[in-house]
Amino acid sequence: MKKGLLIILIAAVLIALFVLMLNNGDDAEETENDANEIIKDEAPNVIVPAQEEAKMHTISIVATGYAPNSLEIKKGDSVVFMNNDAKEHWPASNSHPTHRIYPGSDISKCGTAEEVNIFDACKGLKERENYKFTFNEAGTWKYHDHLMAGIGGTVIVK
Repeated sequence: MKKGLLIILIAAVLIALFVLMLNNGDDAEETENDANEIIKDEAPNVIVPAQEEAKMHTISIVATGYAPNSLEIKKGDSVVFMNNDAKEHWPASNSHPTHRIYPGSDISKCGTAEEVNIFDACKGLKERENYKFTFNEAGTWKYHDHLMAGIGGTVIVK
């Protein structure tokens, strides 16, 4: 009786191993087919030109105005307005006093959560203090010193 049980047990193990081998073979075949389908669905190789990285430009604020007075940059570039004068200066989008020419800018947004998105320092910069703005809109953008409205400059964004 023990011999018969042993034969049945061995047969059951062999059948289980055979079934597992069949299932593993099916999975491997499915994986291979899935991989082939993925390859078929992929787009052909396309060469995409590398995008230029955004650059940082500096405009110096001096007693006589902004230097350079006109700056040409690319969309996405940033400009740092550095006050190199002993007096305070407040760079902002034209027109004085509302600062609304650059899209979305408005002096009324100073002191709000929207301040980070406007072309407006929102305060006078002390000597050696700076203000950075990233130009994401193409166009010719005039700006001025809110504290000395007679001086200003232009940023041309291509």
